[in-house]
Amino acid sequence: MDLRKQNFWGVADVKTKEELKPNYGPVYAAAVYPGLCKIFHNHGYALAVHGSVARDFDVIAIPWTESVSDPDRVLAEITSVFAIRVCGDPTEMRYGRMAYTLSIGHSECACDLSFFPPLTNRKQDKEQA
Repeated sequence: MDLRKQNFWGVADVKTKEELKPNYGPVYAAAVYPGLCKIFHNHGYALAVHGSVARDFDVIAIPWTESVSDPDRVLAEITSVFAIRVCGDPTEMRYGRMAYTLSIGHSECACDLSFFPPLTNRKQDKEQA
């Protein structure tokens, strides 16, 4: 029997102690966080840490200015400045977020990065639906 709490959609959203496997990876990611913030700010995003920070480093990019860069442009700068690479293709998440998995350093640390779309894009999506 699954004893985890369920969110609004009936999906378990809290991991059990057995599922959480803490490691030092998030510490490595936290060390590059100030540099990441600078890049994101230059592209019109605010960057925030979220999640448990137990297994990986979860960050979310939120449009903060009227004009923001495309996520691919931001990721290109990140991968040229840091020893970071994008793993696989992005995944579309709730509320139009695009989620990317990043590998920091020698794959010892994972960073889950989500971009919220600019509000204008979300308005256009609703109008087209």
